[in-house]
Amino acid sequence: MLIKLLLLPPSGPLLISLLGAFLWRWRSGSVLLIIGVVSGYLFSIPVTAGLLSRSLQSEPPLIEYLLPLHKLGAIVVLGGGIHEDAPEYGDNPTVQDRTLGRVRYAARLARQTGLPVLATGGRPKKDYPAEAELMKAILEREFGIGPVLIETKSQNTWENATYSAAILRRHHINTILLVTNAAHQPRAAAAFAAQGLKVIPAPTLFFNDQPDLLDPQSWLPSVRAIAEIHYGCYEWLGRWWYIVRYTKIQRLLISSGED
Repeated sequence: MLIKLLLLPPSGPLLISLLGAFLWRWRSGSVLLIIGVVSGYLFSIPVTAGLLSRSLQSEPPLIEYLLPLHKLGAIVVLGGGIHEDAPEYGDNPTVQDRTLGRVRYAARLARQTGLPVLATGGRPKKDYPAEAELMKAILEREFGIGPVLIETKSQNTWENATYSAAILRRHHINTILLVTNAAHQPRAAAAFAAQGLKVIPAPTLFFNDQPDLLDPQSWLPSVRAIAEIHYGCYEWLGRWWYIVRYTKIQRLLISSGED
């Protein structure tokens, strides 16, 4: 996790700049400083954020009125992280905004289809509740959806798919609606498809920035652009790692990247 944080922007370009400043007396130092400053700028502007998001979001929004054409068995919603100590909830853990957005869309689809929901996400730490348990509580108590199945052992997307597929097979389910961020959807869908499941993508939380190249604000750094670029780079890093690490997923991810 620390290596990812150091590699991804904004940390990566900043570290390159600092190394260049430290080695300024040598030619390599000035080169590194220029690379760090230029890349830091490029990885902080809406133009880059828009291009990066467009490269990731290959799945269009779900056409909900076509759902009856599929023999669906369940809705699977992936966790996206938790707040470990939320003072407004008595310093107890709760889900992050990303997870809540996924849960909300899963609840919408469950009301429309009447399908059962499987929430997947493990424990970030030993003494914390599993993310899926928090998602289940929100779905049942706040959205009135249930009962909700949970998978609580996974620590990443591949394990989400592996452990969820085992639960789904026990319930004789092989076709699912998969709910996650639009930028994360191709990698998640490939992981679940590699487990032998038929996946109908249900992306949510789209990055919809369409920067105008003639608008000066599109070239000015912004916190929103930095956050979007960080997530996009993390997702591309995850795709490349899955292509290298998991043989079953290589063709699926490479083809999705070519769309």
